[in-house]
Amino acid sequence: MISKPQGYDESQAFTGDSMQLQPGCYACVIKQISMTQTQSGRQQMAVLFDIAEGENKEFYKKQYEISRQQDAQAKWKGVHKQIIDGTSLPFFKGLITAIEKSNNFQFPWGTENNEKTMVGKKFGAVMGREEFLTRDGQRKFATKIFQIRSLDGLKDAKVPEDRLLPQTPGPANAGMPQFGPPDENGFMSIPDGITDEELPFM
Repeated sequence: MISKPQGYDESQAFTGDSMQLQPGCYACVIKQISMTQTQSGRQQMAVLFDIAEGENKEFYKKQYEISRQQDAQAKWKGVHKQIIDGTSLPFFKGLITAIEKSNNFQFPWGTENNEKTMVGKKFGAVMGREEFLTRDGQRKFATKIFQIRSLDGLKDAKVPEDRLLPQTPGPANAGMPQFGPPDENGFMSIPDGITDEELPFM
């Protein structure tokens, strides 16, 4: 028989979903890359990454392994999606440039499955918190990539302040995920649990 430990009711449940990366500047490593399309048919690159160094090394791997113990359908949370054409082209080039500079690497344009050559490569990520509304109207924070830089470029990076929702969102927005405007570099934070259909740029 297991008796309820003292303080159990007051304790916060520690699960993969409750783990959250703190805002900061991180060296990241690419674990997987796949080419997909948005609903409108635009080509995009889905980059699965993890933290490569420091006390938060393999943060997303640990989060994923804990989450999988409770939910066999749990997904990897360290994901950055980048459309590669049109108005998103400068930000796609910024991502490629950051990877090239960070790894003394030259991307092999025009070769079959060339996106796979970036697996195992590092890049710098400036990560911050953005407040969002869950479907049941709760305010929560998600830590997401705000800027992508080379590893050397992280030296001059500043951690962004939290992006907060208005204190009184209108009835039309109640219970719906909220997205802040892109920052000066064009990156938009995406709350956890958002599907591709809900993404404003998909």
